[in-house]
Amino acid sequence: MKKISISIVTYNSEHIIGACLASLAAHFEHRGYEKTIQLIDNQSQDGTVAILRHFAEQNPQFQVIQNACNAGFGRGHNVAIGQADSDYHIICNPDIVINGQTITALADYMGQHPDIAILCPRLTNADGSLQPNNHKLPTLLDLVLRRIAPAWLQRRLQQRMDAYIMLDVGYENICDVPFVSGAFMFCRTAVLKQVGGFDGRYFLYFEDADLCRKIHGAGYRTVYYPDASVVHLWERAAHKSWRMAWVMSVSALKYFNKWGYRLY
Repeated sequence: MKKISISIVTYNSEHIIGACLASLAAHFEHRGYEKTIQLIDNQSQDGTVAILRHFAEQNPQFQVIQNACNAGFGRGHNVAIGQADSDYHIICNPDIVINGQTITALADYMGQHPDIAILCPRLTNADGSLQPNNHKLPTLLDLVLRRIAPAWLQRRLQQRMDAYIMLDVGYENICDVPFVSGAFMFCRTAVLKQVGGFDGRYFLYFEDADLCRKIHGAGYRTVYYPDASVVHLWERAAHKSWRMAWVMSVSALKYFNKWGYRLY
């Protein structure tokens, strides 16, 4: 029997975490997996922890871990990665809802391809429309275009913007992706441990791009698998909050300082 572990990091997530946990509980109810679901809370100030504890009381495979501070996304997941005793480990956002046979399909495909370390399913919005979250490796031009460029310049360089999120490649076929979304990553646990999990220097944003590069450096692939899907109730916090936009900018600098600056 395959062992699957899952980690979800929460912070003031009471408005979204219930749907995520309900979908996981339903998905695993009659599946042939040995599973552990670790719920790591980063000192939420709302009712998140009460919801986590409620699900843990109803489902013995759920475990609640309360961090002493808001340690950030990567460090939160690293707690679970360090403890994982599994074949596959799923990194899951609290705003994800699991569909039908998703995990079975991902486990089967990864089992057939030992050179793959991370699989990313098709991400959709709540209405079923595509959410294009595959990326090429970021450059300074790509980030400027997406974050601060005026609308007229974005229109002039729309082809470039589309290529960054791999619309030129498309989302209908299985393909290698340089930088898969950290919203939902189906990972080979041994490789995650081999590369040391996430780089804890990133509080939020770019830790997924960094992890993909470490995975590639270890000789493994990161792949998009559209035959499985999850719903991502994406909040786009960096587009709504100046504070989160600043956090993203700081993480971008850390990423480029580590991996080198590419202008375009």
